[in-house]
Amino acid sequence: MAAFEWPLSKLEIINSALSQTSDNLVATADDGSEEWDAASPAYERGLAFVCEDHPWSWLTDVRLLQPSPKAPDDDQYDTAYPLPADLVHLIMVRLNDVPCVWDIFNNQIVVNAQGGPPPPSPPTTPLPVTIKGIFSTNSDPTFATPTVVLVLQMFVMSGIYRGMHSDTTEADKLWSEAMAMLDRAKARHDMQKPKYAIFNSRYTAIRRSRKPWRQTPYGWSGTGTPN
Repeated sequence: MAAFEWPLSKLEIINSALSQTSDNLVATADDGSEEWDAASPAYERGLAFVCEDHPWSWLTDVRLLQPSPKAPDDDQYDTAYPLPADLVHLIMVRLNDVPCVWDIFNNQIVVNAQGGPPPPSPPTTPLPVTIKGIFSTNSDPTFATPTVVLVLQMFVMSGIYRGMHSDTTEADKLWSEAMAMLDRAKARHDMQKPKYAIFNSRYTAIRRSRKPWRQTPYGWSGTGTPN
């Protein structure tokens, strides 16, 4: 028995979707056909949505940012760092490799990288800022999981039914099925990532119960009570 074909390119995903909707396949990309004109935008919009919706391993990257020569408009921060043009979603910011207080406005990350406001005069060399995020330049689904690619195919099929067949009922049905499959893809993807211990907040426990503390299962926090 032959192994399943993997990975799939954009053209192959679109042709797979067209085969399932009983439409003509396309020989090459951007051939001007009705099939390509309906399926290609559906693929691109579906891919963008999938990419932003979850921190997939093939999309995430770490970047070192360079400071802007102009101070932030918000005087609560002393240094601004322009966001990369291909950043889709920001996950984490570190100042000198340590988590820090930061904010975003005017397409810039602002932090206190020179000791805090007011900025020193003359300015000191800002500490390095590193970000972790989802970047569009990594969006090639060649490195996606099979379930994610199936989600993309379903989004394309939805676009075909809506754009070529004017069948909104079938288009909506496929869109809903794709959304459900996307949740399954996230779960499957995250199974291969490191597991993190659950943090038990003392303040959350206070809100949920009255003092003195209720007896809790042994081993919850190592002491029998929240900490």
